Amino acid sequence: MKDRRGAFRVIAALGAVFVLALGAVACGRSQCGLGERCECAGGNDCYMSCEDGPGCDLACHNLVHCGAVCGGDCKHECHDLNDCTTACGDDCDVSCHNAVSCGAICGARCRYQCKDVDRCGVRAGPASEIDCSGITTCEVECGGSCHVRCTNVNNCHVTCAGGAAPQSCSTGVIACGPC
Repeated sequence: MKDRRGAFRVIAALGAVFVLALGAVACGRSQCGLGERCECAGGNDCYMSCEDGPGCDLACHNLVHCGAVCGGDCKHECHDLNDCTTACGDDCDVSCHNAVSCGAICGARCRYQCKDVDRCGVRAGPASEIDCSGITTCEVECGGSCHVRCTNVNNCHVTCAGGAAPQSCSTGVIACGPC
């Protein structure tokens, strides 16, 4: 029960950050075209939004806090900061490394990589792939079938939709749904 409360706290904190992100720095066609890299570096806070369509490529590093909101087929990379949060649609590719905490809410077929971080929290849609490595705590909530790989993680907790139990696969993956 304690692990589930931790996952819900991570998700609730993400929601609060995303509300702030919606009204902050816009990064779309007016600043960088779709498919072009839109980068934020240095300083305290950067909250990016890309609502012009699919295919945004967002990055932030060497900050204290970063948050990004984008649609489908979005890329978001965070590194060398305290906190990074991402909210994206389907087919996202998110990478967060060398941080204190990382979190994401993403749609179907999300590819999320969290590496060398104290804690990660992810709520992912169906058919998602989550990879946590070199982390103290990795909390994942799958909204359908998903695969979670935890390597060198002290506490890896996976919650499946509808209360189904996750299964350990021979490949080292924890799966909600089939291996």
